[in-house]
Amino acid sequence: MRSVAKKIIGSVVYAIAVIGIALAVWAGAAAAVDSEFVLPSVQTTAREFVKIFGITDFRSGLGGTLLRSSVGFFISLGLFFATFFTSTAFPVFKCIIEPIISALRSLPAVAVTLILSLAVGGYGTPIVLGVLVIYPIMYSAAQARTATVSAELKEICVLLGANKRQTFKALWFPNLAGGLPDSLSSAFSYNIKAVIGAEILAQTAESLGMLMSQAQAYLEPARLIALVIAAVIVSVSAEIALRFALKLALRRYAD
Repeated sequence: MRSVAKKIIGSVVYAIAVIGIALAVWAGAAAAVDSEFVLPSVQTTAREFVKIFGITDFRSGLGGTLLRSSVGFFISLGLFFATFFTSTAFPVFKCIIEPIISALRSLPAVAVTLILSLAVGGYGTPIVLGVLVIYPIMYSAAQARTATVSAELKEICVLLGANKRQTFKALWFPNLAGGLPDSLSSAFSYNIKAVIGAEILAQTAESLGMLMSQAQAYLEPARLIALVIAAVIVSVSAEIALRFALKLALRRYAD
């Protein structure tokens, strides 16, 4: 128990130190530039950060971004489990899906966003892009995690007469589950960033991306930085919360 408390305290102290150093560098750079239009001061940005939470557009934009991120995440999760189960059950399918996964990982996100904005519109583009970005990450992480499963364990399942569903439940999922809290929470956090980027390019209504685009167009750097900070806080908070929930739900499979 003490070791856990020490670890938590150490993480908090480290985070505070990093934030303090970043703020000091920011303050020094802002003082050197001496222009609120180029690099606003820490104080100006802090006031803007507090102000945006009282704006209706920010609350609706944050809600829209989180909704699109969640929809894309659960679609990716469904695709991931379906294809991972199929690839473990049928080696031929694995040979087919892995080149597709490699191709998806190589897609240029900006170009794909521009194409999607024409095909599915501003609302659907961030969702689809999020799926294209994080689904390959989920699948690749699962393959790396289960690559060490020995041939002997697979043979035992065959000798015991286990069907494909039973083999997945008894062999593949327990090996996979220990890494899910970290991989899925990181994927969700990364998905939020990908969704915001797509929202900026697709000019998605009621989104953090649109608010950032407007702040840039109206020459409001303090608001733009405040929105970026808010997005980072939301992303990190979501990752921590999801990791904690998954570790609690999958604690029997913990490494």
